[in-house]
Amino acid sequence: MSSSFGTRLKQFRDARGWSQERVGFELEVSKATVSKWETGRAQPSLAHLAKIRRLYASDGLTLDYLVDDTFAARTHQGEARLYVSEGASEPARTAQNEQEVALLTRFRASSPTRRRSLLNLLAE
Repeated sequence: MSSSFGTRLKQFRDARGWSQERVGFELEVSKATVSKWETGRAQPSLAHLAKIRRLYASDGLTLDYLVDDTFAARTHQGEARLYVSEGASEPARTAQNEQEVALLTRFRASSPTRRRSLLNLLAE
């Protein structure tokens, strides 16, 4: 299932628990502009796309994913490689679909205590 640019942008905002106002502040745009991007009533400029990428880079956001719903394979120390790909056989430490990506994004944004709690829950 493919999602829209705005849905993917909102997914990263929500994973951090940020408001549209906070994202707007970080990107030097208004809350209304962020809302328009998320609802598909407007698209960001190339300059704003670059700022969005930098803002969420630590969460694993790539422009490939943001623009066309694909993840470029990334290799960073200790970081899972994220991508959406049909039938690819990759190591088990990669996210295979949007739900896994959302889970990993939220996990990374969580406190160490919440991470341990989540891992304990999943171990049951």
